[in-house]
Amino acid sequence: MAQVKKERKSKQEQDLIPLKYQHIAAVFAIFISLIIFFHDVVFDGKVFVSGDTIAGQSFKTLLDDAEKEGVAPLWNPYIFCGMPGVASMSMSGSRSYDITAFVYGKIYSTIGMMLNKEIGYEMFFYFVFGCGMYWFAYSKLQSKTIALIVALGTLYSMFIIIWIMVGHVTKIAVMAFFPYIFLGVEKLREKFDLKIAVLLTVCVHFFSQPSHVQMIFYTYFALGIYYLFFLIRSIIKKENWQGVIRSAAIFAVASILAFAMNADQYFSTLEYSKYSIRGASPIQNQQANATNQGKVKEESNGGLDYEYATNWSFSPGEALTFIVPSLYGFGQFDYQGPLTQNQKVRLNTYFGQQTFTDAPQYMGIVILAFAIFGFVRNRKDPFVQFLGIVTIIALLISFGREFSLIYDVMFYYFPMFNKFRIPSMILVLVQIFVPLLAGYGLVSIVADGTKNLSITTLNRWKFAAAGLGALLILSFAAKSMFASIYESFFPQQEVMKALSRSYGNLQPAVQTEFYKVITDMVTNDIAIAFFVLTVVAGAVYLFLSRTIKFSSFFTILVCAVMFDLWRIDFKPMETHNPQQVQQENFVVPEYVKFLQQDTTVYRTLEFVNGQPPYSNKLAYWKIQSAYGYQGVKMRAYQDIVENVGMGNPLMWGLMNVKYIISNTRDSNSIMMPVYQGNENIIYYNRAELPRAFFVNRYETASGLEILQKIKAMSFNPRDVAYGMENPNIKIDSVKVGAEIQYTKFDLMNLELHAKATGNNLLFLSEAYYPEGWKAFIDGNETPIYRLNYLFRGLVVPVGEHTIAMKFEPRGFYLGKQLSLWINILLLAGIGYFGVMYFVKAKNKNLES
Repeated sequence: MAQVKKERKSKQEQDLIPLKYQHIAAVFAIFISLIIFFHDVVFDGKVFVSGDTIAGQSFKTLLDDAEKEGVAPLWNPYIFCGMPGVASMSMSGSRSYDITAFVYGKIYSTIGMMLNKEIGYEMFFYFVFGCGMYWFAYSKLQSKTIALIVALGTLYSMFIIIWIMVGHVTKIAVMAFFPYIFLGVEKLREKFDLKIAVLLTVCVHFFSQPSHVQMIFYTYFALGIYYLFFLIRSIIKKENWQGVIRSAAIFAVASILAFAMNADQYFSTLEYSKYSIRGASPIQNQQANATNQGKVKEESNGGLDYEYATNWSFSPGEALTFIVPSLYGFGQFDYQGPLTQNQKVRLNTYFGQQTFTDAPQYMGIVILAFAIFGFVRNRKDPFVQFLGIVTIIALLISFGREFSLIYDVMFYYFPMFNKFRIPSMILVLVQIFVPLLAGYGLVSIVADGTKNLSITTLNRWKFAAAGLGALLILSFAAKSMFASIYESFFPQQEVMKALSRSYGNLQPAVQTEFYKVITDMVTNDIAIAFFVLTVVAGAVYLFLSRTIKFSSFFTILVCAVMFDLWRIDFKPMETHNPQQVQQENFVVPEYVKFLQQDTTVYRTLEFVNGQPPYSNKLAYWKIQSAYGYQGVKMRAYQDIVENVGMGNPLMWGLMNVKYIISNTRDSNSIMMPVYQGNENIIYYNRAELPRAFFVNRYETASGLEILQKIKAMSFNPRDVAYGMENPNIKIDSVKVGAEIQYTKFDLMNLELHAKATGNNLLFLSEAYYPEGWKAFIDGNETPIYRLNYLFRGLVVPVGEHTIAMKFEPRGFYLGKQLSLWINILLLAGIGYFGVMYFVKAKNKNLES
């Protein structure tokens, strides 16, 4: 009977395309869908622009300079008084020693250039991801047409397709290999195959190479549940538990080898972790732990502050956006109407619990409906059970502080978890697994199509279609009723109060119109949901009653799924002319030309409406800033932001801030205006301190005490420098004749000429980071001390000296060698299989 059903299903699928061409057709359909969806990008050369995109492009000059010097961008001197580059995963240079990744990079960049020279490679990642989801779904469902629907449903899930729009490139670069990894571990659970093990290693390597640690963590988290679930199940059912252990062991080895090929990156990051906001607790927490000997509930093993980590918590209420995407407003979309005098503007009406969002977590009402149906119909299937378990766990974790039952356990007790922010990011697992569950639902329906169903079963679908059709008519005829229901749950006053965080207090008439925009979106979403569900339910009934063929049923399904998803996907999409982007962001403005006239070593600090902006743009013009934008800042720097603030003149001096850039006037006597532009005023900081200078004496204090002294501006930095440890060194007061001058300032090398009048303490306004920075006086290595909480210091003996500082992180160079040798080993394995394949093929031809 099963064989008969399979043959019927195959014949149904051949209604569309001959069997031998169906895989090729599916891959082609995925590719064409991307071309159509991104038609502005492919045919008009348009690009996406976001804050993250501009922040990343701001370091292009740094990366170009590193390439010219033939070095990796290990240190970034342009933001936060200097910070690690590669170790913070904010940049990566050429890695030709990682041979497999180097070749892969050449492939995706070459293909990407054909699509769009700026962002075509990102589209390539989506293509790889879509194909992976197709093959994974096919391996589980054994239906090419349904696997294609699963692939398209996942590919265009809102919070996956939006990554390219908001500049989150590393997310899709990582998750592109998610389905291949799951496919590999599934195959290895069934039986051992050395070729699959080698390919799995390659996939894990490419998966881990973009270094989006949070996405990598969630993948391993899902795999951990996978192995645990199937191991427990196999033991209870007395089935082949050895297969689970075999797959897990091979995957562990593959992971070790894959990460070894990225060892230069990960060893560097591991070194940096304990100095970053992801690996070290705030200074207040550290001191509380020291005072209370661990009796307080803190992140004792380091990690993010709980409030900061949970800013983007999803919520149980927002889970309803899976059904009605505009229920909590909407993220970025183009609006044209009374609010803007019919001018098209970018609007964001989101008013939920998260700090902000670009779009709702929408997977499609059709996909969701089939997923629920698929789980119910196939709930005894172990893989379906696994998908359901992960989906529920991921959803509960995503709630963060809004429903913290699971999240708090993970945050305080699960390894690594407290280093990640944005709890809602784990919903990527939901966005991938729900379409797979939908695939199971569709397979069940297709299987029903091979049976002679009872009238009762057919009537269920007929009545479902009729009921949904009635609700569709009602949603149009009684639109005001649905609006009133919505208003009772989300009153205008509460909605506008939430939106005031973005727009301030708007006039009553504007508030009413603003609220009307939201209610109209909600009622339209409801009507469209009933429409697509009516169409799909009707198609299911017609297919099961054999009124329409499978080809027609499949066509209706694809159209319904794509219409349902694309109508939402297109809303936040905003493409730009690349020349216009360059003109608006990276053509040298007049105020920068003024700064470039000063060829000394100095830093700037920018303020917009009294606050330093999250921007790296000055780095593009090689102007160093005391602030910037990076998600993994040094903990010492963040402690300064939180305990001292960026408006402190003493801090400006210690940071070597020479110029203050502001869009507003300031009468502070310390600030002297030296440039007046159309948008910016540049002030000279009268309290400027040199990048390096000698200090009379050294005193010890706790970290918090040092920060408090800086905040109170209670000491003269030329007289005394504070450290947290007693180095037991003799410091002489500075006498007349002492001099210090920079003679070289490269990305990873500093050189100074010094003339000391005694055993003098030298303060350098360079961020202290002991994992790699080495200091040499006349060629002899000398200790680097941590001064004034964030900065470096040296003790210089009497006389004239050449001081050199070099950044040579041991982890990077060790990892570089390891990466090369593991690559050679892996390529040798691939070469062996290639030779054996041709030998077997040749022998087979000779025998025949």
